[in-house]
Amino acid sequence: MAKEPARAIYDVASSEIGDKLMVTRGTGRRVREALADVLEGLPPSGILYVDTRGIDLMDYSFADEALGILVSRVAAGEYGERHVVLVEEDRELLENVEASLRQRALAMIRVDEVGESPEIVGEVPEHLVETLQAIYKAGSITNADLAAKLGLNHTACNNRATRLFKLGLIHRRKNSAAPGGRQYSYEGIA
Repeated sequence: MAKEPARAIYDVASSEIGDKLMVTRGTGRRVREALADVLEGLPPSGILYVDTRGIDLMDYSFADEALGILVSRVAAGEYGERHVVLVEEDRELLENVEASLRQRALAMIRVDEVGESPEIVGEVPEHLVETLQAIYKAGSITNADLAAKLGLNHTACNNRATRLFKLGLIHRRKNSAAPGGRQYSYEGIA
């Protein structure tokens, strides 16, 4: 089994920028810049947990600027294979994060507590949700085993997993395979 990736937790409400009311794009930009600094400081495959549990109100402008833009940059590969996970349990507070991610056709992993069961916030087609759930349930799984579990051919399975990887929702590792071939294994990030 692969070693545990490096983690950092950024408590938004307790940060020097933080407050109980997170509103405006300007505040969102300052938080996003602070999050980007932490993310860039993590080694490859590192995970940044963004803890918003101490916030009472988060408007759309803040959510889009702080998290929507950050997640879009993670999905574009600007941070290599580093990942962002949202730590939040208040469903009402998640509404504006969800709206921002859906508007951008993106998604991120959300947990109530670090180490707890992951859920998806944002926009992910149902067939990708099925694939994501199979990966998280397995813990770590090769493309061949995942394809067999889902009843897919290897190419279709790899295409699904690659999309999840590019969204920043899973880790992907290249395994040694027969000459001329590539074999990947996948695992959840939270």
